[in-house]
Amino acid sequence: MDNFEVQTLEDGDVIFKVGDLAQHLYFIEKGVVELIDLQGKVFASANTGQSFGEAAILPDGIRSATARAKGKVICKRISATQASEILLAQSPLLVTVLEALLLQQSMNNVLRNH
Repeated sequence: MDNFEVQTLEDGDVIFKVGDLAQHLYFIEKGVVELIDLQGKVFASANTGQSFGEAAILPDGIRSATARAKGKVICKRISATQASEILLAQSPLLVTVLEALLLQQSMNNVLRNH
């Protein structure tokens, strides 16, 4: 992960919004990122050592939540293309399984928001 872009965020910075094209996957080096639903409610938090923005793994993935920094956050950011290349190099089966899981998660998010 040394060659990934580092992104530093301040409290309240919006990383992406619901409906945005999912162009990057993020790994948190320091801090907390809140995930916010369509009604503006925080439904989850990602902390140091965790990732968020997994929709970037899906072809033409769309964000199902808004991500916002809570306090100062330092992330490593990987493009959707880089993420796909890394996964394909590991195992084409892994890509298929992850895509199925992410689609299931998206459907659950839609149901939760209705």
